[in-house]
Amino acid sequence: MALRDPHPAPRFAPAPASIPVVQLPLLEALRKSIIVVLLPVVLLAGAGVALGLVRKPTYTSEARLNVGGLDLTEQSIQGYTNAVQFLAVAYARAIDADNVVLPVARRLKLPKTQIAKQVIATPIQNSPVVVVDATSKNPLQAQRLADFMADSLVRYAVTLNAGAQASQKLLANYIGASKALQRASQHLQATPPNSPQHQAAQTQADLARLKLQTTGFLYQQSQAGQATINLVQKLAPATQPSSDRMSVLQQYVAGGVLGGLLLGIALAVLRINRLSKHLQAR
Repeated sequence: MALRDPHPAPRFAPAPASIPVVQLPLLEALRKSIIVVLLPVVLLAGAGVALGLVRKPTYTSEARLNVGGLDLTEQSIQGYTNAVQFLAVAYARAIDADNVVLPVARRLKLPKTQIAKQVIATPIQNSPVVVVDATSKNPLQAQRLADFMADSLVRYAVTLNAGAQASQKLLANYIGASKALQRASQHLQATPPNSPQHQAAQTQADLARLKLQTTGFLYQQSQAGQATINLVQKLAPATQPSSDRMSVLQQYVAGGVLGGLLLGIALAVLRINRLSKHLQAR
C-alpha cells in the first residue's frame, strides 16, 4: 500500500491573464482627443483677437529728405555720390540733436524726450535719401511730428553750412581790413624812405594787404556757398499715417493659435497617459 505524503504541496488557482494596455500612436491619440486639442486653440486665438481689437493702434508717418544737390552737374563730380551717402548717415544721426528737437518740442508743446523716442531717421542704403519716421497713438500728431522734424533737420543743416550770419561777419571783417590797409598805406606814404620807421611802416602795410586778401577770399567763398547752402532738401512731406492694427492683430492671433496648439497637444498626451495608467490599474 502506497504511503501518502504527509505534507502535500498546496494547490493555487491559476493566475488571471493580465489585461493588455493599448499603446496608441501620437497622431491616433490626438485624433481621439481632437476636442481637447482644439479647445485651447479656439480660446487663445479668441483672446488674441479680443486683445488686438481692444488695443489702441500706433500710427506711423514718414517724410523723406535728400542730402546733396539735385543738379546733375554736381552729381557728375567724382566722389560726389559717396560723399552725399556719408553725409546722409551723419544727418540721420543728428535727428535727436537739441537744435533739431527743441524747436519742434516748443511748437507741439511736447517733452523733448518723448519726441526723441517717437522719431527716428534712417538713411536708405546706397542713396542720399533719409527717411524720417514718426509714431504716435494720434494719427494727426504722427503726421505733424514727421513733417516738423524733417523741416527742423533741414534748418539745422542750413545753420551748419555757414549761413547769412557768417557771411555778414566776413563782410564786416573785409571792410575793416580794407580801412586798415588804407591807414597803413597813408602812414607808409607819409614816412620818408630814409627814415628808420619806413621799414616798420612797410611791414604794417604788407600785413594789412595780406589780411585784406584773406578776408576777401573767405567772403567770396561764403557768398559762393549761398547757392548750395540748402544741402538737405525735403523730397516728400509726411505721408498719411498708417495703422499697425491689422499687423499686430495677426501677430496676436498667430501667437494664440500656436500657443493653443502646443497646450492642446500637451493636454491630449496627458489625457492618454492617464487613461493608460487607469487601464493598467484595473
